[in-house]
Amino acid sequence: MTTESVPARLRVRLLCAGVAALLCACGPGGPKRETDDGDGGDSGPGTGISVLAGDAVTGGTADKKGTAARFNTPRGLAVDTNGNVYVADEGNLTIRKIAPDGTVSLLAGLAGASGTADGNGNRARFTQPTAITIDGSGDLYVLDGTTIRKITSDGTVTTVTRLSFGNFGIDPQNMPAGIAADHDGNLYVTSGVDTRRIPISNPTRTTTLETGAVAPIYGTAVLVPRGVAVDPDGTAYVADLTRTLSRATSGATSLTAFVGARNQAGNADGNASTARFQQLIALTIDKNGNLYGADAINNTIRKITTPGGTVTTPAGTATSTTLRTGKLPGSFAQLRGIAVDGSGNLYATSGNAVVKIVLP
Repeated sequence: MTTESVPARLRVRLLCAGVAALLCACGPGGPKRETDDGDGGDSGPGTGISVLAGDAVTGGTADKKGTAARFNTPRGLAVDTNGNVYVADEGNLTIRKIAPDGTVSLLAGLAGASGTADGNGNRARFTQPTAITIDGSGDLYVLDGTTIRKITSDGTVTTVTRLSFGNFGIDPQNMPAGIAADHDGNLYVTSGVDTRRIPISNPTRTTTLETGAVAPIYGTAVLVPRGVAVDPDGTAYVADLTRTLSRATSGATSLTAFVGARNQAGNADGNASTARFQQLIALTIDKNGNLYGADAINNTIRKITTPGGTVTTPAGTATSTTLRTGKLPGSFAQLRGIAVDGSGNLYATSGNAVVKIVLP
């Protein structure tokens, strides 16, 4: 029987019946596309990855809100007690501030204007702001090339010290690119050749905790950051020169191995002896003592418990380079920095965006 031989009224009835069956099968509203709705899925209520500000793919410089804002190769992050996120926006040569609602503003520097000038707000100049940390007083410290700069809450920039360039050599992979502050007035700085503890009040009295040379990962023309974070007891955790995670208690003069195996890179979760990392380019530590690392190349977020050293991967899909928001594990554009707020929420620089990660 052909369609033409079916009476018109019957054809209408058959069509209506088919539509009704389709609606029942698909639920209200008809067929749906697969989406990442950010509800956390199996990860639990409220968990997942979302964009706080910027666009992972599109770079630029725009002080706007949320995804309308623009960054240019953002790297290091720091979070204050009010939930404001500070960004070392390397490509724009500026330090940016993101309010909890995602509104972006300029704290210091001027987009596209390189220099070493101290001053307030856009009168200050930076040459290569790569890493940033915040101390107990709310002052920021920025690693700017081989210079450490201090920024107060009103955006006033001063120079703390200029690190000896001779110890770093001329290759970008040797340059300093990791910084953390403790509660005793010290800064910890990592480079491609050493890790230093620097008293802020007397920067010339530097203690070298390790020395050597980092194995090139991307080649000699690219900066190779190594993460560092300090817990409230003064123990510093360092992504060391052998690609493992080491630590130094307050006042120690050398690092002690903690997680991983010397010069054995990988992507394995597990206990302190079996876990492997590729490149922990940034580290942060929450109020419970848990460490989180941005693991480049793997492009994942790694969690390391203390004191045991058990490693898991709560966010990110190994080797994926596309930002996928929504339920965990999701995936990231190139990770460069990580920080944690007082509630345990993580923030990471992913491509040209800053993302928020809420874990179960």
